[in-house]
Amino acid sequence: MCSYLDQVGSTYYFRRAVPQDLIGFFKTQTGKARTDWKFSLRTKDRETAKRLLRPHEVETDALIDDARRTLASARDDAGERIGGEGGGDERSEALAALEAAQRARREARREGRIEVHKRLQLSTAEMDPQDAAWIDVLREKGISLEMLREATVGLRAGNKALEAQRQGSGKALSIFGLFDRYAASGSANPNTARRWRNRVEQLVEHLGHDDARRVTRADLNGWTAALVAKGLEGKTVRDGYLPAIRVAFAVAYEDGDIPTNPASGLKVRAPKPTKLRERELTDDEAATILRGSLQPQPKRLSPEHALARRWVPWLCAYTGARVSEITQLRATDITKAGDIWLVHITPEAGGVKTGEARLVPIHSHLLDQGIAQFAKTGDEAPLFYREGAGSDLNPGYKLRASDLAKWVRTLGVDAPAPNHGWRHRFKTQARIAEIPEYLADKIQGHAPATEGRKYGGSNLLVLMRNAIEKLPRFDL
Repeated sequence: MCSYLDQVGSTYYFRRAVPQDLIGFFKTQTGKARTDWKFSLRTKDRETAKRLLRPHEVETDALIDDARRTLASARDDAGERIGGEGGGDERSEALAALEAAQRARREARREGRIEVHKRLQLSTAEMDPQDAAWIDVLREKGISLEMLREATVGLRAGNKALEAQRQGSGKALSIFGLFDRYAASGSANPNTARRWRNRVEQLVEHLGHDDARRVTRADLNGWTAALVAKGLEGKTVRDGYLPAIRVAFAVAYEDGDIPTNPASGLKVRAPKPTKLRERELTDDEAATILRGSLQPQPKRLSPEHALARRWVPWLCAYTGARVSEITQLRATDITKAGDIWLVHITPEAGGVKTGEARLVPIHSHLLDQGIAQFAKTGDEAPLFYREGAGSDLNPGYKLRASDLAKWVRTLGVDAPAPNHGWRHRFKTQARIAEIPEYLADKIQGHAPATEGRKYGGSNLLVLMRNAIEKLPRFDL
């Protein structure tokens, strides 16, 4: 949370109230008592604004500290007589001393602007390391030179204050604690948070300590390089490991616990993976899986497992849904609106990557095969795995999805990702059937390309049903 971030129209400002006990000690340019500080951050981007307000926060901290020290000093000199006999004189002395300090600070700021203007012409390699860290963060956001000048007023004073704060605390800033602070905010669903915490654990193990203040960009580069060296693909590290670390350090930076964020803009250097084939299932592979689903299944399988082999591939083929979105279906999730049969894919049943529920019309070929027989309003028992199976980290619907991937391999299908291959295949088949892209995205749960495409009700269901019916039936 950024306490001093204010938005007027589309532009962000730094705004901070003067503490009540110091009202009258700060003046505006017209000589009136200042009640707040307000500076335009000259940006319409919230994330950029969060970074630009930090120097103003440091500077106003210093102004407040100066005011209170000056007032305390005047009280001491007057023998604690402010507010009693002669208190007015001492208060006047305090004000005079404070105004002198403010004049000195304004002069220092003017000189600082001149110095910053010169320093901004340098490359970051020529700068002081702390200055360079500030400048890199801002330049990564594409901020103009004028905005850099504004944002870096009081740069050195701010860095010194932050360094003093770190040295004064003498306490480690737990990376685990930062991640738990993020998880407690509800920004990620519990399953994601549990999975990501494992990534934090791996980083701490690699570092050999749990202190965010000691972590440098070089440390994080070393960790990602070590992961790649273990054989992980760059995409796996970037999408599966870094998000947990980014959010932990973002919390520390945004809450003012660290002056710079070593994870901001972090890149993963890895060889480009060799691509031997497309990820989607071929016609032959799709047919092989669907034929296999129609064969008698081993008696050793549980009824739920056998039902998953029979129906999950077909549902994926005609909806393009993620396999885990289908394996989590309950009887109540097969429903009807008017004359349209639907599957209700909802986070209530397990997990949806986008966190948003969606209704997907059922292809008539599935209805002909009898999928509607499983519909039962209000029955929340899962169809394709035994209720209570699995754990919080590996719930039953994910375990069943993994079972199906292994089974597909036994059929001779060697697609890179046999489960996800249905999702890629659906996109291609939708293009062949000339289904509008926005409808295909809606069916599969992809984010709409425009705000307007988020809207739609029962008429949209009709359009989606008609689109899905354009997909040809599998002729096995």
